[in-house]
Amino acid sequence: MNIVDYIKWRGDLSFRVDPFNDVDNLVFSQMIYADFDDLLKREDRMTIRELGRRFFGKYPDSLGNSRLFAKDGITVLHAMMNEKRYADCVIYNFESLLHLDTTEQFCAIMIDLPDRTTVVCFKGTDEHMIGWKEDLSLSYQDIAGQEDALLYVNRHCSIFRKYRLIGHSKGGFLAIYAAMHCKPMIRNRIIQIISNDGPGLRPGTYNKEEFDRVKDRFLLIVPEKDGIGTIYEMAARKLVARVLTKNLIEAHNILSWQVEDNRIMNADAESYQTDKTRLALLQFLKETTPEQRKIFVEEFFKAFDDAGITTVSQLAHGGLPVMLRVLREMSEMEGVARAMALKLLKTFSVSVSSGIELQRKVADKKESLLTRMKNYEARLAERRIEEYMHEFGRRDNKEEKKEEQ
Repeated sequence: MNIVDYIKWRGDLSFRVDPFNDVDNLVFSQMIYADFDDLLKREDRMTIRELGRRFFGKYPDSLGNSRLFAKDGITVLHAMMNEKRYADCVIYNFESLLHLDTTEQFCAIMIDLPDRTTVVCFKGTDEHMIGWKEDLSLSYQDIAGQEDALLYVNRHCSIFRKYRLIGHSKGGFLAIYAAMHCKPMIRNRIIQIISNDGPGLRPGTYNKEEFDRVKDRFLLIVPEKDGIGTIYEMAARKLVARVLTKNLIEAHNILSWQVEDNRIMNADAESYQTDKTRLALLQFLKETTPEQRKIFVEEFFKAFDDAGITTVSQLAHGGLPVMLRVLREMSEMEGVARAMALKLLKTFSVSVSSGIELQRKVADKKESLLTRMKNYEARLAERRIEEYMHEFGRRDNKEEKKEEQ
């Protein structure tokens, strides 16, 4: 089962009866992806039941018509709002920032639980491309969200509560960063830090003593098909979650993580250790310099920007032109970077588009693709086409078998 099933199963038990666990952490880390920007102000304070009523009163059709990443947060909010375990938890101090000029995306919220602890939840990368770029930028530079998170914790946390800092993706990175660097009196009140498939801090940007102060309270949870959490892994304790997908972005999605009772199911250790995408990302980080990573990230996302693509959802309608543009840009990259870009590009396009539709489009545009690749070596161009045709062909066969059944 996933966390929505867990909410229905565990919802009748309060946190006083059954204490906060790793699955509850997933629930809150997913709920924050619902888009509250036009609904909540920083001074608002309400229960999750009230938040749900306000949200679905304003957006009655949101369950079926939401954007990709927001939709799962809305699904979780809908499941939580009338369950005893979550309904009376109080949310407040909502903050949300999105600045294109500084590649900054930040969102956080606080949730008081009946056990007199407070969850500080940082939102991770949503469907905005700027957020994905910010994630990859962590491989070579600090991001604006780090100072936002630190300021948030220092401003809103006190010595009179106990805190759990949690988040998914970039949100997990912000949780550990804020815990390590916040005021000592506040750091002493933090009882738990959980990063759900979030990257670690870049080597050389912190010292061992800073991490040692919090490492015993820090848990990293990653899916067995890991991507973001592989970047600069630093946790002393790690849990590898079982997932039901082989796609990187789908595996990054918390709703694909499998739970049993009130615990996260452990994945097969060998499957995680030998995952090719994970190993390719580790190789990319090992064999490139910060400057090379910066050039790669800038080139990769420039293709999306030039195509007018600002959200992952837009790729469902304009995926092929973007794919062609990025392939052309990749011709100037070094071997490891080019291979990594191809994996990332395929992950983006396959995750949000129909395999059957893309297969038809690729077949129709084969000659155009060859023309665009005229500066490639012929064998390289043919091999790339064959790889895409093979990938989408397999998806097509699966879809046909489903229809026949």
